[in-house]
Amino acid sequence: MALTRLQMAVLALFLVVGCTAAPPRVDRTVDVGSGLKLGLALPSERWVVQSTVPDFLVEERAEHLEHELAEKGKQVSREDLLNLSRKRLSANELFVFNPQTRAVLEVDFSPLDKGESAPSRGTVANSARFAGESLSQEEGVTQASADVAKTRVYGAMAAYRLDAAYQHHGHSTRFVGVVGFADPCWFYLYYTDPLADAADLQEMDSLLRNLLVEGGKVK
Repeated sequence: MALTRLQMAVLALFLVVGCTAAPPRVDRTVDVGSGLKLGLALPSERWVVQSTVPDFLVEERAEHLEHELAEKGKQVSREDLLNLSRKRLSANELFVFNPQTRAVLEVDFSPLDKGESAPSRGTVANSARFAGESLSQEEGVTQASADVAKTRVYGAMAAYRLDAAYQHHGHSTRFVGVVGFADPCWFYLYYTDPLADAADLQEMDSLLRNLLVEGGKVK
């Protein structure tokens, strides 16, 4: 059925408004390298933003590494575990966390390798799905379920969101990942919530839905 002129005008207006939606309001921007900046709007004063790795996270990952290596029959000193944990976590540019509940968002922006092409939307979606599959294979993780859906990060060329729930050593845990691309960087935003306070997930959801990436090349 052909559209009337009025219907076509309404559709055109909808498309124009959709394409020119205002960027989200942020209260800080952080340099994440390669000419990009990430804008954030913290939903409350319960959250801390810092570029250095939080000590509690180093301890948690060291314990995880200890289990992982033990399964392979390897033993490593406590000091080496902490050093390895800190080294791996230092690949992230930023951490947003609640020091009381230890809910934490890890922010990693990784530039393309020399000669590497920008990924298609399908490739970004597949990367998010792969992250969900990898999660279920991690040490101590059981009863994992995950869903991936397209999401929007203002300033990014593509972004997909992974929502997962699982048991980690018997403790209920939520995970939200946002995988995307803002030229010239892939970005991986990984939020882990031990569910100590229901407000954490609500506030982090608000933060993730109001992100702004500045400086990306427009294709």
